[in-house]
Amino acid sequence: MQARTVAQCLRKRMGDIQIVLTFFSSSAQKPATTFPSDIHTYLPWDLSGDMADLLKVLRPAAILFTQREVWPNLNWQAKIRGIPTILIAGTLPKYSKKLRWPWCVYANLTIAQVNAIAAVSKNDGKRFERLGFDNELIKVTGDPGVDAVHERCNYSNERGANLDLGSFEDSLIVAGSTWGADEEILLSALVEIRSVRPETKMIIVPHEVFPRNIQRLTKRCIDRGLDVVQFSSLSRETRNIGDVLVVDQMGILPDLYTFSAISYVGGGFSNKGLHSVLEPVAAGRPVLFGPNYKNSLAACRLLEMGVARVVLNAEMITQVVTEHLSDSTVLLKVSRNALGYIDANRGATDKTIDLVCNVLETFNR
Repeated sequence: MQARTVAQCLRKRMGDIQIVLTFFSSSAQKPATTFPSDIHTYLPWDLSGDMADLLKVLRPAAILFTQREVWPNLNWQAKIRGIPTILIAGTLPKYSKKLRWPWCVYANLTIAQVNAIAAVSKNDGKRFERLGFDNELIKVTGDPGVDAVHERCNYSNERGANLDLGSFEDSLIVAGSTWGADEEILLSALVEIRSVRPETKMIIVPHEVFPRNIQRLTKRCIDRGLDVVQFSSLSRETRNIGDVLVVDQMGILPDLYTFSAISYVGGGFSNKGLHSVLEPVAAGRPVLFGPNYKNSLAACRLLEMGVARVVLNAEMITQVVTEHLSDSTVLLKVSRNALGYIDANRGATDKTIDLVCNVLETFNR
């Protein structure tokens, strides 16, 4: 999401350029097919020989890493060849193990060796300095992901939905990027909520829409006596989404958030950490998540603004959802604060591109 908006802006700013997108997680394979790149592919293992061969073939003008995922051998082979490397959307959370011994030694040998960092906040920039990075090469640009979700949300509103869910939006919970632990408490909460508000429905989008995950989630719904429907079985005219609609395809979660009354973002109950909360916020929706959120700068700020709530169990979800659905003024206030957060943090992409262009100019002198 962060790389997409930067790639789009690079094309606009620099004209006829070629872009190669690489990734390592299977969850990126489907979104990569619509990425504004000439090539998208898995990145090889980070071995010196393989990376040397890769750079020999591609001969890139620059390499952009996102967040904190600097591959040491790729970075080193680029440095040998005089290819600048830049960390965009640079994030180093306060509780990151990269700041502690002995991981800080490894981080110093990787992240501190890039040529420039576009940090998402001043505090992130200061933490990169602690790794030994020259503060003159750090620029606080903000999070380009905010620009990406804002553009995506406007695009969704303009083109219309692929599925008409408007009749459910006053009582619809959309849970995105969920894992098993999230789904357990969500379904337990839904049973309790429906005992008081039977019109309440839930859409669940697992982080990994593999068949085994869909089957597992479907069985969990049935075991709790919930009527469950899979997204792939619906058509635009379909009105029956059951008590729970399980989404078994990728790429539609941002659109679904626009129909929700309340959103939930998964990952907060696992050691993988919280997934992005920006998409539901860009749709002006309150967002709930589990306790493992502190590595997300946006989540921390949204909690302070009252847009987000931390839930520890099914009972807390039931309480928060019931409170929100029972008071339209609360939902309206949260919606305004959510959209205010997006508006206040836009513009990071242009600042990031300014930094990239400055680094390229320096290396091309």
